[in-house]
Amino acid sequence: MKTLKAFFKSFFSDVVGHDNRFLFGCWCCAVVSILCFGLVLGTDSVSILGVAESREYHVNFDSSVEIKHVHVLPNQIVKKGDLLIELSQADLDLQLRTLRARFDRLSAEIKLRKQISLLARDIPHLPDSADPLQVELNDTKREIDLIESKLRNLFVFSEVDGAVGSVNFKDGEKAPAFAPLITLVPINPTYVSGYVNENLRSSVKVGQTMVVSSVAGAKVQGQVISVGSRIVPIPQRLLRIQSLPAWGREVVLKIPESNEFLLGEKVTVRHSWGITLFSTAQADESETQWEPTHPTIENIHFPAQITDQFRPEVSGLVYLPEVRQFAVISDDYPNSRPLILLMNQHGEVAEQMLPIEGLDKMEDIESISVQDSYLYLLSSLSATKKSHLKKERQLFVKIKRDGLKFQLEKDMDLRTALLDAIKNSSDRVLRDIYSQAQGGREDDLEVEGHFVKGDDLYLALKRPILFKNQGIILRIKALERALTKGRISPDDVTVAYQFQYQLPNVDSEIYLTDIISEGDLVYVASSCRDEQCSALWKLSPGAKTAELVQEFNVRKLEGIAVSPNPRQIYGVFDAKHAKFIAIPFLTAKRRE
Repeated sequence: MKTLKAFFKSFFSDVVGHDNRFLFGCWCCAVVSILCFGLVLGTDSVSILGVAESREYHVNFDSSVEIKHVHVLPNQIVKKGDLLIELSQADLDLQLRTLRARFDRLSAEIKLRKQISLLARDIPHLPDSADPLQVELNDTKREIDLIESKLRNLFVFSEVDGAVGSVNFKDGEKAPAFAPLITLVPINPTYVSGYVNENLRSSVKVGQTMVVSSVAGAKVQGQVISVGSRIVPIPQRLLRIQSLPAWGREVVLKIPESNEFLLGEKVTVRHSWGITLFSTAQADESETQWEPTHPTIENIHFPAQITDQFRPEVSGLVYLPEVRQFAVISDDYPNSRPLILLMNQHGEVAEQMLPIEGLDKMEDIESISVQDSYLYLLSSLSATKKSHLKKERQLFVKIKRDGLKFQLEKDMDLRTALLDAIKNSSDRVLRDIYSQAQGGREDDLEVEGHFVKGDDLYLALKRPILFKNQGIILRIKALERALTKGRISPDDVTVAYQFQYQLPNVDSEIYLTDIISEGDLVYVASSCRDEQCSALWKLSPGAKTAELVQEFNVRKLEGIAVSPNPRQIYGVFDAKHAKFIAIPFLTAKRRE
């Protein structure tokens, strides 16, 4: 310390001099100022003019309708569930009367034939599937249900809180098919559309955050969700000199719903100094911080076209971004032939049941995962309740997907290959798993969850449970080689995670039901064996204990998947009536 003081004293007295201290200080300030200005001027400063807007909701129908009564006016504020308009469709009424008459006639004919068969006992009784009258009656009933469903849709309710944009038809008028009857807009804007001038050098990228402000002083932070890939004319309103045309790239930002902007208001989007496009967390994960949410468990709605054939036992789902739908699977199917069902984010399942070409039989399907343009399906790998091993219950399959077309690419008997690989393993945990995988009702191998990451397959074991409240996730490397050869090298099987998890105030045994990978984290679904409870957990790399994300008072949380917009974890429950829940990221621990 004395040496440092002596150095500075010598420097200022011998080098700078007593008379030049002021001049030396001025030079130091000048150098620092030049460096600061260079930093500011050398970075990419972004200032974009944009318009605060929101997506309009259009009410239309796929067939012509007659306007019976309009209950709202333009610019009227409505809440979710408010009645907007009543419609009439004479064609549907006529079809319904015709179908009901046919149904009554067929019912009478079947009753009459049954009475005749009682008198003439030598007439054999036909099963329903072989009785033409019964088949026609069932078809008529399905058509009646479809028409009645369309008639219920003639009462149109608001799906969002917002304002009526426009009412395009009056009472008594007829509207053609797909014509927008009413438009709805949210009360507050939800995104900003702006343009970056082609002459400006900027580094705006998807995922960055920016400050959005208005002339009135309102200010929020949002996230860039789209950057145009072509140069287009900038609208005249957003030109800095309105008489001078300009071109640029369109940039779209998502902003929180709670803001003070007016719809259509001109705003400024800034990212100063090129340090960060927004000073807050990323919009996808911070959405839950902008507006607290309280997720609830809701029913999954299956159309009659599906429930007339079988009752799906939902066991897993994955999100397909191309169609913005979830691909949903069931434990069992008619004739054990797997089908892909499509479900939207509101739990509404589409009528289509999509087959998998080349995969004629697969039983007890417990999990589904997606990677690039491939789907993967996994059976439970367990024996039947009668302790019988069936090949159809031991399959792992790789499916090529092209839009909504699914084609089997590879499959393997995963149970046999896995047990052969760990039979003589040097890992004590793997040997214990093998010793308890006897194919019995109590001791067996059973897997209910998996995901594929790169060329690795991760398996969440439901059984065996080596220790109470302990979960085990296995990792199988070189998946493509295993699928091609039908066997697994012993060196390719390891224990990826062995962790503890315990629900508060719950003594029941817990077992794993599904796993998904999200970045470096693994999210785990579990269910209680004897109590009405399920839970979602989070595993960090190398963690020995799982962190509880959310607990539910419903059993059989069977599958989980991530949906990107908004970014949430969706879970499905295999109950008497299948249910689902949407869990925002970063929610607090609580029981629903």
